[in-house]
Amino acid sequence: MLINTTKETVDEIKKVIEEYPEEGSCVRIFLAGMGCSGPAFGLALDERGEKDLYYESEGQGFVMESSFYEEYGDFNIEYADGGYIVRPVNAPAAFNGCASCAGGCN
Repeated sequence: MLINTTKETVDEIKKVIEEYPEEGSCVRIFLAGMGCSGPAFGLALDERGEKDLYYESEGQGFVMESSFYEEYGDFNIEYADGGYIVRPVNAPAAFNGCASCAGGCN
């Protein structure tokens, strides 16, 4: 498992962890839903579970279920414009963030 991120992104994550320490010390990557432009991914504070894969980047732990990793692989996580961009490293072209069902690009 590999998580590509930056020190700046991890610094923003650590601010959230400091604000909500009871939620967990790791960042969980998960499938947030499916849209007409493909899957959407999310982040949540959590603890490492027994069946989780673990990766540390810039001193921050990231976790995901092994079955989730088998389906989507490694991830890029970037903090931009007050939010996080979470995308698989090998995302198909359909994961471009543009909706094809009259939603336009966000």
